[in-house]
Amino acid sequence: MPAFKTNHQSTTSPMTQFTISRTTNTLFQWLTASAFALLLLVATAVPAQAQMEDGELPEIDFSVNLMQSAQVLSVDGLDNTASGFHAARAGVNANVQFSENVSGLLMLESEPNDFGGASGASQFQPQVDFMVMNLQVSEGLTVQAGTPVTGLLNFRGFSDGPNVQGNPLIGNSPADNITAGEGVKLIGSFDEFGFDFTVNRGFGETVSNPEGGGTGLNYIGKVRYTGSEDEIFQVGAGAAIQSGTQGIVFANGDGENYYLNLPVEEQAVNPETGIIEGTTTRSAISARNTHAALPNGGVIAQADAKITPDPLDIDLWGGFANESDPDDTAVFGGVGAKVDVSENFYLAGRFTIVNDQEAPDGADANLTRFQGGFGWMIFDRALLKVEGVTQTHGDTGVTRPADADSFGGVLTELSFSF
Repeated sequence: MPAFKTNHQSTTSPMTQFTISRTTNTLFQWLTASAFALLLLVATAVPAQAQMEDGELPEIDFSVNLMQSAQVLSVDGLDNTASGFHAARAGVNANVQFSENVSGLLMLESEPNDFGGASGASQFQPQVDFMVMNLQVSEGLTVQAGTPVTGLLNFRGFSDGPNVQGNPLIGNSPADNITAGEGVKLIGSFDEFGFDFTVNRGFGETVSNPEGGGTGLNYIGKVRYTGSEDEIFQVGAGAAIQSGTQGIVFANGDGENYYLNLPVEEQAVNPETGIIEGTTTRSAISARNTHAALPNGGVIAQADAKITPDPLDIDLWGGFANESDPDDTAVFGGVGAKVDVSENFYLAGRFTIVNDQEAPDGADANLTRFQGGFGWMIFDRALLKVEGVTQTHGDTGVTRPADADSFGGVLTELSFSF
């Protein structure tokens, strides 16, 4: 996601998993690799042709993002650390201005740990991670279609795929409400304020149909005061509701940069008889170990603000999520800060809390995360980040969504963006 998971889910955006033959899979890999190579060829050929045709061809701006990270995390109650290198990520992005009022963005990215299994080796190939088509209908209004960013964040940066330099830290917040989805978005951008309204569905969902069984749609609205260029205060708010059975698609965030992959036991059911026949063990999805499982069947609302007195950059946010069946409510909030020590070096920190309002008496109802670290622009466009993190889980399904326990450790990340 470019964010924009997407996370742009990208996001760890939920994707439908298809079973295909080895021959078909090999053919698909060759086709996607060929498309990737063709895009690189066009990157060098089109600008020269555009000059020859005196601007008659589209203007195309290309960018490349590369990222590698690693972690040393210790989980309470376990003797061993969850340590090692994360899968490398790479992306080639094409931003195309087709005409004065028509533009588009295509992000081809390789995110094996987002779309694959534990190793992701079989998924190390280019994928259409994010795509939007923009129609500027007036000076301040744009209609966007494709996989627009879906969520309630207005100002704060986050990590998505190889596009990570907008996030001063490495991990996201455990209550980041953002991913990408398939649909349309109306964007209003004016001198001192803006808004957007999105109608979409999550990746991999079935289309709603008259006979029932469809997963419905998400309806997300946001408004923000951006102020003039020299103002240091911005504020925004947003809310989302949904129809159908899917739930609000960004309730579990857009994936994480912490990988625990703890074993989770679940009941094994005989598909023919429906009878429980023991338990089975699987590897838990890392995002479900570390991100709060906010209620997604009712309303999620959030307000946020950004304050930028030089050399500080401060983010504040808070909100709630609820649903009536079952009756469940959670509140969440956080504060983040970045201070520029020099032109090429900064310090950053973030605190996030999620509280389960329906927790039983005596239960620990809070999930908290502290993050702190620094960023060093070693050379132009080459950013090294180091982060320390500690997270404490509560006792409920909202604050402990998987059998993960509290954890802490250190992460490092090197990224290029050009």
